[in-house]
Amino acid sequence: MSSRNNFFQRALNALIEGRTRQAERYLAQYERDHPPLGTKVNRH
Repeated sequence: MSSRNNFFQRALNALIEGRTRQAERYLAQYERDHPPLGTKVNRH
């Protein structure tokens, strides 16, 4: 039973890790697409 719990725990940890990396990539993309307010995008 212990190995079965270990398998499911590892599977759950892998899912959480994948979602964490996906969220980090999403936030990085959002920050690139939406520069912080107060910065000039078009400099004339």
